[in-house]
Amino acid sequence: MDNGAVLRIEDVNKSYAGIRALQNVSARFGPGLTAIIGDNGAGKSTFMKILSGVTLPDTGSLFLNDHLIHIASPFAARKLGIESLYQDLALADTLNVYANMFLGRELVRRVLGIPFLDERQMARLATETLDQVRINIPSVHTMVRSLSGGQRQAVALARAIHFKASVLLLDEPTAALGPKETDSFNQIIMAVVREGKTVIMVTHNIPQMMEMADRVIIMRAGQIVAQTDPKDTSQEEIMAFMVGSRRAV
Repeated sequence: MDNGAVLRIEDVNKSYAGIRALQNVSARFGPGLTAIIGDNGAGKSTFMKILSGVTLPDTGSLFLNDHLIHIASPFAARKLGIESLYQDLALADTLNVYANMFLGRELVRRVLGIPFLDERQMARLATETLDQVRINIPSVHTMVRSLSGGQRQAVALARAIHFKASVLLLDEPTAALGPKETDSFNQIIMAVVREGKTVIMVTHNIPQMMEMADRVIIMRAGQIVAQTDPKDTSQEEIMAFMVGSRRAV
């Protein structure tokens, strides 16, 4: 079992043109699935962009396994074992499945000292990873542009799994998927959770979150207004926190 990491943020603030997107946000994420929910404009996307290195906070600190870290880019995040899946993904339509899985981290072999892409090795490892997580894709030689939304998400997820991410960030990963694809994707996510990974997922799907998550963080107006175990709350209480009619005590 690959253990997840403990990711912690303290007093993070972020403003855009004088508008405070995040205000004194502090949270701790350990192994298991943490769902982040809130209405549009609650600060969820900014929060995830900071965790993934897309955006730098104005102030505040980030820690990974109690070590102070500076995530200046998505590349820096990946080096720390933090992988991200966004709604728009980051897949190249003109490349095939295995090339996308190794995009930016291509394997090379040398022949007479000259480096060549190791296409065969990348294809083999991509196939093994997809088989491991039971993702049904016709072939790793298939062009990504011909895949369904669920299959594209699966490729991005397989990439994170292959490179042994200890923290997986999911930003509305099933927003563009149909019910069947959503169910398949969620099963893969729960298998990753059972392996002990740290998974953080932004979602608007409260019923889904109530079934899947180990912990829920509720955001409103750039602040965390509640953190709870879904077994200890209800959808009505969560909605009350989201709209501001209830506050944590």
